[in-house]
Amino acid sequence: MIVDIHGKKLVFGMQWRTLTGSGTPTALAANIAREVRATRIWHEEQALHMGYLNEADAQAKIKDKLYSAAAALSRVPELVPNALFVFRLDHAGGAPIYLVCGIVKGRPRVGFDQVVTDERTLSALVADFPTKCDGEFKLVGNSPELIALLPQDRRISHVEFDLAKLVEVAGAFAVLKKPRATTQRKQLLVVVLLAAVGAVGWKYGKAEYDAYQRRLHPPPPQKTPAELYADDLMSRAGTPIARAAVALPAFTQWFGTVAPLSVGGWTLSTVKCEQIVTPQSDCTATYVIKDATRGATNRTFLEAMPDWATNPRFQKGDTAVDVLARVRMGDAARLGDVLGRPPGSMPLRADFGSQLQVLRPVAGKAALEEFGFFGLVPPQGQAAIEHPVKVASWEMSGPLRNATEFKTFPASVTATSVELAVNLDAAPDLKQSKFMLTVKGDAYARD
Repeated sequence: MIVDIHGKKLVFGMQWRTLTGSGTPTALAANIAREVRATRIWHEEQALHMGYLNEADAQAKIKDKLYSAAAALSRVPELVPNALFVFRLDHAGGAPIYLVCGIVKGRPRVGFDQVVTDERTLSALVADFPTKCDGEFKLVGNSPELIALLPQDRRISHVEFDLAKLVEVAGAFAVLKKPRATTQRKQLLVVVLLAAVGAVGWKYGKAEYDAYQRRLHPPPPQKTPAELYADDLMSRAGTPIARAAVALPAFTQWFGTVAPLSVGGWTLSTVKCEQIVTPQSDCTATYVIKDATRGATNRTFLEAMPDWATNPRFQKGDTAVDVLARVRMGDAARLGDVLGRPPGSMPLRADFGSQLQVLRPVAGKAALEEFGFFGLVPPQGQAAIEHPVKVASWEMSGPLRNATEFKTFPASVTATSVELAVNLDAAPDLKQSKFMLTVKGDAYARD
């Protein structure tokens, strides 16, 4: 993504490669540039890494200079050697965009120069960063709340840093340039040489030459499917999650003790937490003006707005207003805590599945879906993993009074979203109440 800040164009979401093999760094960088057909790259003379534009940005017809945001960040003395830059970019009429750059040991980290459009991907990326660097690092940008996703036992500090500052430090060293033609000239010479050798005959056939190359550059040892799968699970272990037995009772307690049903004459309509994580989740509470309400205005809402509510946004002709709430969902938990020793899929279906079945007579829906393979499928296929982790989605909807059952849910069951709908005019019955809850999540097992 190319962002124009005060006439200077910063690039986020570049592809980065580590330079390996024989040859000078310049030649290796030129080789990669030719391989991916890059027209502009970032590389310094002796740097053992290089970067190039992603496919979408490479197609843009821009004659101005382009500056790598990651390269610029790696030259800020107070931020290096380790820094994770996350900048929330809000724009009218759409969801926020997150610009991310990860710097490890003073250089852009492969896989961490990204443009992210959903918070689940962002959370996974933030949680994964501490596994890529040792010791302390800085969370840089305008999203200090992300510290909650990072390990509490690491020295991590937040540094306010906006795009204007990043533009200031983006000097000539961050400019993307055309790749050098050294490698192309060298390859032309090789072609000429091979033609000459072919004319006089070559005592080695292709098979002998390939064997010679394998001896000269032996391939790295191949990991077994089990090792590849274990590495993938390890990379996911730091992802924040919320155990249903802890997070859902915490949410209902927050609703019962903190969230008022009326604010300045406006009535609570819904509370939505679209991505539940621990220790805290961002939720949206919506208040509305009912047709029969008199005297309720935008001003009365703002004057009575509770302390927990932030960022009010009026909509629907000023008949509804959304406010953000930071809801505590319990102590921090990671996916690795769940994947450690989960139950088998059949015992979990017998246990958790039965709990949901018991709730069906008093719930609109209570279902556990089929279990599927979880994680990276190795090239050899799912059958190559003897004891894979399995995951099944589950959903429950019904009266809030059923929430007392959440505390008994198994430890390997997580909650991913919750929505509470309020209708004070509803006539309660077996499957209906003034407060209706819809919860979705995942259940993990290992056979």
